[in-house]
Amino acid sequence: MYTQLIGSLQKNVVLPLEKVANKVFTQSYNPFYYHGALPNFFIWVLFISGLLLFAYYTPTLERAYNTLSYITHELPFGNAIRSMHRYASDGMMIFVMLHMLRVWFTDRYREYRILPWLTGVILLSITFTIGLSGYMMIWDQEAVTLTYITANFLKQFPVIGPSLSSLLLGGELVSDFTLTRLLFLHLGIPLLLMFFLWMHYLRITRPVTDPPLALNLVLLGGLFLFCGVFPVSLGDRPNLQLVSPTLDLSFLYAWPQYLITQGWSTGVVWLLVLGVPVGLLILPYIQKKALRGQFAQVLDSSCTGCSLCYHDCPYEAITMVDRNDPTSRFKRLAIVDPGRCANCGLCVGACAFKAIEIPRRDSQDVLKEIEMALNS
Repeated sequence: MYTQLIGSLQKNVVLPLEKVANKVFTQSYNPFYYHGALPNFFIWVLFISGLLLFAYYTPTLERAYNTLSYITHELPFGNAIRSMHRYASDGMMIFVMLHMLRVWFTDRYREYRILPWLTGVILLSITFTIGLSGYMMIWDQEAVTLTYITANFLKQFPVIGPSLSSLLLGGELVSDFTLTRLLFLHLGIPLLLMFFLWMHYLRITRPVTDPPLALNLVLLGGLFLFCGVFPVSLGDRPNLQLVSPTLDLSFLYAWPQYLITQGWSTGVVWLLVLGVPVGLLILPYIQKKALRGQFAQVLDSSCTGCSLCYHDCPYEAITMVDRNDPTSRFKRLAIVDPGRCANCGLCVGACAFKAIEIPRRDSQDVLKEIEMALNS
């Protein structure tokens, strides 16, 4: 049932959208083929615009709003930079979620691809935290209200809730330490983003990390145009004794707070906040493939250590090691990493000595399939 659902979605939703995008952008610049690289474009926009904003931002109760007001209304091109930062963050989250959905549709999140999926879920959670802290750093009346709602939401977590709330606020009450904590979250957590991004690429063969220059320029131009038509605004000066009666929350980053303002119970929202990432983390283990646990096997007695399989493996699942057998006239031996093996059969085709096999599949059958693919 699950497999049929994925197949139906891919056939009736994903592939038709790809065909339309191919006609509009051509195959070389189809955004669907760069769904994993497009968030990196927005990371660069966020990094550059964030540095410019950081040069003027002062994280204190007295000056935070004033500096944002100066950037928005007085600094030349200040609001353009701020708008770029805001909409690039939204664009990054949208493309990250599209990337995750496409990976799920195409069934590329299990077995040897499980590490990219798990680190991707962590990256999504980190991006969410960074974006939420950025909205609170604006420190207008809506941002203050958002901070209060978030602190109260954290306080409702069993046992450690009060500590989490105090950690966010820098104490029991909103103070200068609150802005310092928000700034730390917004600038410090991206270091974790870089680390998990590196891990995310670690198991991906030949990862595409950058879209074509032409596609980048189109996105940049579109972002400039959008910022010009819909520039961001700054709310009222904050009053720490009041709560804003209306909130214009971004559902991408503040959906838990939005649900709370709509009357949802804190317990249900916490179940969603924890349940969504946990569910995504266990998703690769729900549906097992038929060949789970099966991987290429090296026949030690036939392996000559030529390393052809090592060079041809696109998943870096084969390493060459020194032999421990003094009776063998060959010094090297191929070793297969089960966690990276995709059962693709390329190593079988590369080996001229029939020293590597895939369980349940005879090497002669694999070679015939390779010949058919080459001749087609």
